Amino acid sequence: MTTFGESHGPALGAVIDGCPARVRLELPQVQASLDRRRPGASALASPRREPDSAELLSGVFEGQTLGTPIAFVVWNRDARPSDYDSLAAADRPGHADAVWRARFGHRDHRGGGRTSGRETVGRVLGGAVADAFLTQALPELRVVAWVAQVGAVICPPVLQTVTRAQVDAAVARCPDAPTAAIMGSLIAQAREAHDSLGGAIDVRIAGLPVGLGEPVFGKLKATLAAGFASIGAVTGVTWGLPDVARAVAAPGSKFHTSPRAYGGIQGGLSNGEPIEARVYFKPPASIGELARSGRHDPCIAPRAVPVVEAMASLCLADLLLASRAWPPPS
Repeated sequence: MTTFGESHGPALGAVIDGCPARVRLELPQVQASLDRRRPGASALASPRREPDSAELLSGVFEGQTLGTPIAFVVWNRDARPSDYDSLAAADRPGHADAVWRARFGHRDHRGGGRTSGRETVGRVLGGAVADAFLTQALPELRVVAWVAQVGAVICPPVLQTVTRAQVDAAVARCPDAPTAAIMGSLIAQAREAHDSLGGAIDVRIAGLPVGLGEPVFGKLKATLAAGFASIGAVTGVTWGLPDVARAVAAPGSKFHTSPRAYGGIQGGLSNGEPIEARVYFKPPASIGELARSGRHDPCIAPRAVPVVEAMASLCLADLLLASRAWPPPS
């Protein structure tokens, strides 16, 4: 996948190459994924009002993929580049402005350009295509993510049967209703104080066949971690047991008897158990005066849930296509 576009430019989009032909894909499926990510959809998110309507340019005909590159574009309708005029010659603390300038000698100061969270539009477009492929290739597969932590508030253990619909029932995207209410209140308070909060997203992948992944450099764990870590503001990824520091401090006689110790991956390959990972996000850097003058999320976690799911699906689709499990025997 290649993504393109800047936060306050004309448009963003994605080109997905390598998707097999005859995958059933309709535009409403893609739009449903974008709607879960778009800004302005809740009081906890950025107030930027973008419809994020996907326009299909190529690669799909009569509801099926052609095996050729699939291209989408999403036009920016509520860009306000003038909001960032003062940043043309000033680097924002905590953002990527300074390192981007050092690397390229030139940058788009309008809301961060390519370093904006709005870049994830392209990831969700690609994830929707990956989901369509995986639905046909692995009908039992389920990829579900939810907000597991906001600030110091942590969600209690979630049932194996949690669905995306249950996660989306609360604006904080935590499936435990009492915890979701507390998280929502904390995020609202942070917005009012022009401050921000970090958090974490749990992702569970169930229904994978045993042995998916490559045993050395293409480990399933490494592939997923690279996908998650490529999302802006991600600051860590852990597997299996949430309290990794405590888990690795225990002797092997205790560690290896825990049912969640491996997070569904052993020797770099899926072991048939659900894969569990926790993805940590730092607090957004737009605080104080920057939060007053711009349109930002006081906590990234709720809107990042579909982005984490998209990256998981893209990684799994790549590994499945590269494995001997695809195409299935005729």
